[in-house]
Amino acid sequence: MPELPASLIEAIERGELTPAQLDELICLEASALGLDYDQAVARAKAGTLPKTYIGADLALLVDLLAA
Repeated sequence: MPELPASLIEAIERGELTPAQLDELICLEASALGLDYDQAVARAKAGTLPKTYIGADLALLVDLLAA
């Protein structure tokens, strides 16, 4: 997985991701799986992401989009 920008790490540690930061994090994790943003969101909603820690994390992030 690509290294996260410092601003994202700080937001994650604070527990305060903006919608734009959430999208950025989804894009980074999607790219680690060889997916684009739309593919990742669709596969997360369909439950077809890989059964890996990145897939599980990505599914959680997509669930947070609705929150």
